[in-house]
Amino acid sequence: MKKPTLFWNKNKTNYKNAFYCILLMFGSNCFSQWKTAEANSIKNDILILYDVIYEKQLSPEEVNSTDRLREVTLAFNKDKMIEREFKNNSQINHYTLLDYNDRKVYSNSIFSTSKKSIVYDFKEPKLTVELIPNIESKTICDFPCEKGFVIMNGRPVEVFYTKKLGLRYCRQFKIDGFLLQFPGYSKQFGHYTVVAKKITYEHLPESFYAMDDFQIQTLEEYKISKKESDEKYKEISYKYLGKKASFIKNYTLDGKKLDTKKMLGDVVVLNFWFTTCAPCKAEIPKLNELKQKYKDQKVHFIAVALDEDYKIKEFFKKIKLNYEVISEGRDIASDLDVTAYPTNIVIDKNGIIQLFEVGYKSDIINRMSFAIDKANTE
Repeated sequence: MKKPTLFWNKNKTNYKNAFYCILLMFGSNCFSQWKTAEANSIKNDILILYDVIYEKQLSPEEVNSTDRLREVTLAFNKDKMIEREFKNNSQINHYTLLDYNDRKVYSNSIFSTSKKSIVYDFKEPKLTVELIPNIESKTICDFPCEKGFVIMNGRPVEVFYTKKLGLRYCRQFKIDGFLLQFPGYSKQFGHYTVVAKKITYEHLPESFYAMDDFQIQTLEEYKISKKESDEKYKEISYKYLGKKASFIKNYTLDGKKLDTKKMLGDVVVLNFWFTTCAPCKAEIPKLNELKQKYKDQKVHFIAVALDEDYKIKEFFKKIKLNYEVISEGRDIASDLDVTAYPTNIVIDKNGIIQLFEVGYKSDIINRMSFAIDKANTE
């Protein structure tokens, strides 16, 4: 039996923009009745582990991709539920809490120095499920299930749910039960099925579901603050796009002399970060993927960290960034008005800035690949 602490610490998943993915999914995660009398039979906390099965055979690169969803876990009692989605990217502690009494959803992220939450009401699901009556029942993890079909990406796919748990866990599907098997679709990986494979029963402490010390914003408040910060960073980005980048002359973490003036004729990619920045850490696997993608091309990858050498070396024992790393780079960041982290910059062969991207982006590989390819042709 898994220990509660393992469930809690197993993965750490998203930052600002990652919030939206969760919000959209859970914003349509309800039904008219969320609890039935069956919920009173839940005496212990229930943990459910869902496996994710992809329809197509994934390539080794796809299997190792930071965007691949590996599994989903739920922990719940009769009043509250915590859901986590586990991807290969494991650097942000993000989860969703559903409060069945108040009918509120909390999208939570825990950073090194703060805890932030976005709260919003349960909303009506979007996807209609056609129920299939009078068919032989399917059992999943010893629970009898009802079957339905939903149209996803232009084709019918199966949904299985039970009414024996007393709570509505329906995500975006219009059902009146608890999902134990449901479909998904990714542009990158295609169709997949999420199916419950293991259920265990625990006595979790009340603190497991607690919201102590969280800074809580409503969804509307979050949208306003995000719009303001996006506009601020766009101004900085537009200020530097198409302009000459200042040259960097420094030593890397391993003592290598680095001079970007001598790199004219090649593309230079800069990343600004620091070791306790949660979105910076979340981005590292993607940046390593990006560097690997261009390993045979004349592209230089340089990470400018704010931290001292010893902090970076200690950090790299757990998570390694495969860029050339410059420590204590606040002056370099200041020269480019870098005030938010992470920030990624792409400089073309003529020393002109082609990309100035502020903040964590789930599609950063695609964004930067486009800019690097363009920079290679300038």
